[in-house]
Amino acid sequence: MEFPKQLKDQVYTLLQEPTLDKFREFLHGQTGEHNAIDFKRQWIEDAALAKEILALANSQGGFIVFGVAENDDKSICVEGLAEIKDKAVVSNGIKKFISSNLKYEIYDFSYTTSEYEALKDKKFQMLVVEDTPECIPFLSKRESGSLKQNMIYVRRGTSCEIANEEELQSMFNRRMNYLHPLNGEPLQLEEHLKQLKILYEKIEKNHVYYESGFAEGMASFFEALTKVSVMGKRVVEPNPLYPDESYEQFISKMIVEKKKKIERVLDLY
Repeated sequence: MEFPKQLKDQVYTLLQEPTLDKFREFLHGQTGEHNAIDFKRQWIEDAALAKEILALANSQGGFIVFGVAENDDKSICVEGLAEIKDKAVVSNGIKKFISSNLKYEIYDFSYTTSEYEALKDKKFQMLVVEDTPECIPFLSKRESGSLKQNMIYVRRGTSCEIANEEELQSMFNRRMNYLHPLNGEPLQLEEHLKQLKILYEKIEKNHVYYESGFAEGMASFFEALTKVSVMGKRVVEPNPLYPDESYEQFISKMIVEKKKKIERVLDLY
């Protein structure tokens, strides 16, 4: 399963800055469940939730929005939750069923007022399951209800199903291709960071020009040739193509995420 391109862009934008406005815009753009997204009116019991999470994790990731239901015509009904569920309660309830290597985050959205009337005074939560091809397939650790122990689930259409032979082979291929790509070994952390820093250096944070219309370098070059001042007033404008998040901000966020990963490995929550 792979995110539809438009949906992937919407989710990326939302998770970069999970604000109420962006969540409202995201919901407004949905027309029903996709392979990578599931809507639930309320939180479901732990084993059933673990089954959903395992299926998404084995299917390149996805997310579940709580407080929203899908109508028969594939449109969505934004009912909202009675209350925001404690994330620690969710984590403690499902950790006995899933691997600590399975990565997920829970985001809260509460509206007191909204220009989008359907969201006014409503609460929602979204559980995002990351794609971790280096760890798949994820197996259920225990049995409870419809969740069977040591079973591999996948997201097939809009339901959670036991993986068939073809789906298992696809997962093993994805894992092998990630760990041992045909073009060489996976990059080490330092190599990834070095490449990221180079990319940041290739795009200017600000556009600098002069009222004459010359860019900074061109104006200096023209003056050197003609000995005539053509610059005028220096103008500095933010480059709209420069990432909202600086290199240092990204590294800072990764430190926080790495701490969370270590806590999961130590089974602290």
